[in-house]
Amino acid sequence: MIETTSLRYFREVALQGSLRHAAERLFVAQSALSRQISALEEELGVALFERRARGMALTEAGRLLLQYADDSRARLEKLRGLIHEFEVLERGHVEIACVEGLLSGFMPDFVEPFLAEHPGLSLTVSAMGSQAVAEAVAEHRVDIGILFGQSPRRDLIELARMSQPLCAIVSPGHPLAARRACRLADAAAYRVVLPDRSFGIRQLIDRVRANGRLALNVALETNTLSFAWRMAERTDCVTFLPMDSVRAEVAARRLVAVPLEDALFRGTRVTLVASASRTLSAAAQRVAESLEARMSEGARRAGARMAPVARAGKRSRNQKAKVENQ
Repeated sequence: MIETTSLRYFREVALQGSLRHAAERLFVAQSALSRQISALEEELGVALFERRARGMALTEAGRLLLQYADDSRARLEKLRGLIHEFEVLERGHVEIACVEGLLSGFMPDFVEPFLAEHPGLSLTVSAMGSQAVAEAVAEHRVDIGILFGQSPRRDLIELARMSQPLCAIVSPGHPLAARRACRLADAAAYRVVLPDRSFGIRQLIDRVRANGRLALNVALETNTLSFAWRMAERTDCVTFLPMDSVRAEVAARRLVAVPLEDALFRGTRVTLVASASRTLSAAAQRVAESLEARMSEGARRAGARMAPVARAGKRSRNQKAKVENQ
């Protein structure tokens, strides 16, 4: 026990105003309690209590010592909390929901060194569409989430953003593979593979299609991005993904990623979110901070500037509208 016995006994007598009542609460003999108080007064050289017929009343010196004892106990409780948080951090479990597009490159590159640095922590990483990510975070089914585009809900806090421009993904022999860049309209001449409407990527593609009144030759829809790019690899189909989704395949020259020049595609990003109504555990906070740093690093490597992110409740409506229109 960090708090001394004599100080603990003194606090109880001061609170109860009676040696007998304090002894009963502490489960000690009244004589032993009296000896501890007398020893404390002798050590300090002052009387701490006025002995009265109806109990014990603090002297001025006693009130100062009680304030010291209370402050010491408060600091002790804070220390215990910090120690508990450290223990939880070293042994905790964190659940992350993430769009599939980051599970091939970005997330493995993050998770491997993070777990090596924090061997007592464990993670659950679940692949979901952007809307499902937002719902899982808002409903506290996961601790944090990474979704495509901006946060779709007001009850989420945006912690960090990372640029993820969309590309047309084709096989090396595809006619578009020789292009330095293209537009969505250029893919209209070919069969395309699209993710289903649960994906933020698909929702953005549909917006560009509607704005340009484009008719795409949709050969296949799928709820998994890996199947989409594998079909692009095996056939003459075109699919649309961020570069991070197929970085290894592009490096191995099994696929080609052609940047899309449409304005909405150039400005796409992924966003790290947490619930506005939930305080993250120490372990989840550490994961979130590490992800923020990694996303900032990824943005710098891509030559993209991270947009400043305001915490919930600290951003005006005009500021929020300005960010969302970027």
